[in-house]
Amino acid sequence: MLKAIKDSSPAVLLVRILIAALVVFGSYNPTGTSVFHWVTNSLNGDMPDAWVVLGAIVTILINVVLLIAAWKALGKIGIFIVLILFAALVYLALQEGVVSTSNNDSLQWLALTLYSVFLGIGLSGAILWRRATGQVVTDESDDLHE
Repeated sequence: MLKAIKDSSPAVLLVRILIAALVVFGSYNPTGTSVFHWVTNSLNGDMPDAWVVLGAIVTILINVVLLIAAWKALGKIGIFIVLILFAALVYLALQEGVVSTSNNDSLQWLALTLYSVFLGIGLSGAILWRRATGQVVTDESDDLHE
């Protein structure tokens, strides 16, 4: 197990977390510069612009694909473990004053950051599992039965 961790490149995990963060923060962020705000600002009673609709659909599809990939890579137990870790991190951030329950923006930033890390871990789940255990993860498909 130690050799697997030593041989794995942290850059792979970091790049996948950054890609997930780009998608998450591009979809929504508290600054008001996101696809969510683009869509809500275009809804002024008229039909929204076709580019806005297309951007919203593509953003939703990318988010769904990343979420499905994370779900499949981590499984129920893996997601449970990650959620426990995140709960401990949120508790620590609240205790140490990094975020405040009275500051909605700081809570949003924390939640979006943790969601990005979750998706990044999910995108790297199969790689981390293979390096740690030597087992290759494959999908089972019902359509292959004859």
